[in-house]
Amino acid sequence: MRINIYKTAILFFIIQSLLIVLLLNNNYMDRFSFLQSFRSAWADSVFGLLILLFNLVAIVVARYLYITGEEAERLKNASLKHAHMVEQHRIYRQHHHDLKNHLTVIMGLLNLEKYNNLKDYLESYLHTVDDALLKVHTGVGEVDILISSKIEIVRSKGIRIGFNIAARIECSKKNILNLVIIMANVLDNAIEAVQDLDQPLRKISISIEQDQLDYIFIVINPLLSTGLFTPEQFLLEGFSTKHDGRGQGLFIVKGLIERLEGSVYIETRNDQFKITIEIPKHKLQEE
Repeated sequence: MRINIYKTAILFFIIQSLLIVLLLNNNYMDRFSFLQSFRSAWADSVFGLLILLFNLVAIVVARYLYITGEEAERLKNASLKHAHMVEQHRIYRQHHHDLKNHLTVIMGLLNLEKYNNLKDYLESYLHTVDDALLKVHTGVGEVDILISSKIEIVRSKGIRIGFNIAARIECSKKNILNLVIIMANVLDNAIEAVQDLDQPLRKISISIEQDQLDYIFIVINPLLSTGLFTPEQFLLEGFSTKHDGRGQGLFIVKGLIERLEGSVYIETRNDQFKITIEIPKHKLQEE
């Protein structure tokens, strides 16, 4: 039977805490000679020895939990990278399979000397290839994988996407997970907001910029009910424009950004929702 290390660790620390309480309580009662036997000194020695042993074991347990967490995070990132590679391979194979058909059409247009039609066809094909093979380069591999996977989800839902990277992010390993969580929640919020809109309104814009001090992340999507809510409401725990109590994403984002000493701004006007996140560069790079 596999041991649940987390439950074991919790039980271990509870026992350790109880021993400490017993030792302190016994020492306190010893000052007043209350409920003390002739073996109280021996009991103190036993409790003290047990607590010392538990403290030594606690170091080993804490180290094991840390290594386990690191390994779980590494496996999670490896899984994301593998999923992205599989998707890119599928796209390449699809276009390789279609290439013969495209070449047949091109040859037919050449033989018919329909050069204008050929030009339009090639431009359309190249645009399709560029869209399908869109590569994301933010400087952080985990963020690249996340955004790429979200782009695939967006396209599968028939949502148009505009994407602009004008910054190369430098981020320490300690803060990568926080950055991924921030971006994931913001993008999920945008996708959820537009996926049920009419087709012409389904559009998301993503921009990553920088100035001298901060990295700036901007996500824009349509929001038809902009006049019904204040910007502050979107950052409240449990708030949702659909009144279903599922609005935790932006509240989580706010907490993480505050921890990184950053700022989050929301604008709701002209039937548009715009969230701007500013994170100090030195905080993301901090080891």
